[in-house]
Amino acid sequence: MYLLYGAVPFGISFFILFLVPGFQTEFANALQVSLLFALACTFFTIVNVPYASMVPEMSDDYNERLSITSFRMSFASIGALLAGGLTMALVTAGGGGADGFRYMGAVFGLAIVVTCLWCFFGTRKAPSLPPHKDMPPIKEQIKVAAKNYPFVILMSSYFLQALAIGVMMAGFVYYVKYAMALPETAMNVAFPIFMVTGVIFIPVWLAVGKKLGKIKSYYIGLAIFTVMMGSLFFTSASQIWLFYAQVFLAGIGFSSFQLFPFSMLPDTVEYDQMQSGMRREGIFSGMWSAGQKIAYSVGPAIVGFALALSGFVMEGVQPESVATGVRIVFCLFPAAMVLLSFLPFSKYKITEEEFEKIKTKISASI
Repeated sequence: MYLLYGAVPFGISFFILFLVPGFQTEFANALQVSLLFALACTFFTIVNVPYASMVPEMSDDYNERLSITSFRMSFASIGALLAGGLTMALVTAGGGGADGFRYMGAVFGLAIVVTCLWCFFGTRKAPSLPPHKDMPPIKEQIKVAAKNYPFVILMSSYFLQALAIGVMMAGFVYYVKYAMALPETAMNVAFPIFMVTGVIFIPVWLAVGKKLGKIKSYYIGLAIFTVMMGSLFFTSASQIWLFYAQVFLAGIGFSSFQLFPFSMLPDTVEYDQMQSGMRREGIFSGMWSAGQKIAYSVGPAIVGFALALSGFVMEGVQPESVATGVRIVFCLFPAAMVLLSFLPFSKYKITEEEFEKIKTKISASI
């Protein structure tokens, strides 16, 4: 029901976010934008958390959850690509300037409403569980959720990986411009290679995951991403085709990041149910979403700090140290964060066999 009732407010809040402030002071304009952004994020959360928590209710099959997640993340990635590629085209079609951004906001706001309603009506007959009427207070639920050991270690490793991706995304354009000495327009080639590869290989990782298991497959994907990011540190500005090949291979590894952790998260819900006797998909999805957003929001700040340390200047010729700083933060930092994430992830043990044992224990306790 959250998808149904949240669809229109989410779409409207997105549209009004792009209405140009008309106040006399910059502070008032910034305050309006900040409040509207907070409002849009609130409605997004109202829709996103229930949406993300649907998978464990729709299926209790270990591999079927992997398949459902592959569809979810494939369309999410396609949506992100379309949004990124169509934004300025819509602004131009709307006349440019304030009118153009208002037009873009209206088109995407309508798309948000339509897709949310499509999701609601498309899944209204999917299996679901009735809400518990005797749930403890939210603070108590979070405390109990913190005792869910598989969730804690999966969340810890995912946070580090999301931090790596956040820094990589924020630093991408700087690597292209200052390390590879390419114009910023080269991002129109490099970024789609990375993202489109991430979408195309989700079905491949789905097949690999069903054959080798989620855990082993995810290790392979993360290893590919880590090796490619590390190798980019040594790529010279003259090796353009090598750069694009590395971006392509990094996209293959990134594709696994789009699939496996989101299909593992539902499995931790059963572990919690085995311990507590309650279903709390929303709690875990909410905590997961919060951790993801925090990690992504920190990424640009880390890149900015690295640029400042390397001597970056807003105008004029950049010192040679900037190229080195960009290579460190774009290549080595993400690789190091993913390697560090292997420490907690190595303790995650919910394989298909363990998951079946958990379901058996739950059935015996009902």
